Amino acid sequence: MPVNRKIIPTVFSVVDRYLLREFSLTLLAVIGVLWLIYITTRFARYLAQAAAGNLPSDVIFTLLGYSSLGALSLLLPIGAFLAVMLALGRMNTDNELTIMAACGISCQRLMRNIALFSGTIAVVVALLSLIIVPDVLSGRYELEQKAKIAADTTGLVAGSFKESRDGSWTFYSQGLTNDKQKMENVFIEIHKGQRPLVFRAEQGRFDIDPATGNKYLILDNGYRYEGQAGDRDYVIAEFVSHSLLVEKGGEKQTRERHKSLPTGQLWERGRDKDLAEIQWRVAMPIMAIVLCFYAMVFADAGPRKGRYAGLLPAVLTYIVYSNLLGVTRAWIAKGVLPVWLGSIWVHILMSVVLLLLFNKQKIQHAWRQRQVIGVSA
Repeated sequence: MPVNRKIIPTVFSVVDRYLLREFSLTLLAVIGVLWLIYITTRFARYLAQAAAGNLPSDVIFTLLGYSSLGALSLLLPIGAFLAVMLALGRMNTDNELTIMAACGISCQRLMRNIALFSGTIAVVVALLSLIIVPDVLSGRYELEQKAKIAADTTGLVAGSFKESRDGSWTFYSQGLTNDKQKMENVFIEIHKGQRPLVFRAEQGRFDIDPATGNKYLILDNGYRYEGQAGDRDYVIAEFVSHSLLVEKGGEKQTRERHKSLPTGQLWERGRDKDLAEIQWRVAMPIMAIVLCFYAMVFADAGPRKGRYAGLLPAVLTYIVYSNLLGVTRAWIAKGVLPVWLGSIWVHILMSVVLLLLFNKQKIQHAWRQRQVIGVSA
């Protein structure tokens, strides 16, 4: 035990532990606020869907759990960025950084602690974005699809007719099975097209294609009547199973399904769209590290400017960084940008800007000297 007590202070001194503690506590506060805002907006959205009858109310909190865990990979980078900036801003306002510099604590020492903190956050973000979040999003996607099916099924009143939203077909069911998953004695009249179309089946159930998000009504053991009764071309067909497209899945369902695919499966498929998604997931931990070093620049806002003076440029930097990554992902998916370049150019660009900001005073001093030499000459 005495040996351990000597090793730990050697690696992490009092100042190091103080800095890491300030970063961590501020991170918890920032993440708590961002998480609360995110959960509130999601909860309001799910309540609106439940009020419209598109989502059962008993799955709202389960979906909130999936959504909150899935959002951590996006909230942690900006949370770590704001945590380092706010912590350093407070210490700069209270002259703690000045005292540390007077005591021999160099800027490299501060950067080492920021690198350690951001590196730890980057590892957590990498585990989330590459492994945990896709599985969570897959669970949320499947639960949402099952909830929509349950809402459509339980929304039916036994013995009454129900018309579709666009009025293209009329539906009737005598009742539900004991497990509430299937409908009994189903009758459907489709109004689209020139020829009348009627279906009658013993059972029916809703199903959703997980790949496309298309919603189907599966009919079992029934008859299909096509045409006008009494005409020569009137057709009666018996079927064992028949599927009807009720609602076509949009681009949003396809995109959500693609986000929930495991990283290994995306790599095996190897399409531009799949590799773009992988690069987006890898970009999150890299962005967390780069942004934490940006926080050093924005925290040093200068005298008499307050600790929150760098908040606006910090938010703008995050918006530019994330939007560049989002545009790059779209370019890679469409084949506009080569896969080998990917999002590397965004990280290089932001790193070059960061180096210029770090050496801002040296650049200004060199520029002034050059102007003085030019005037004297």
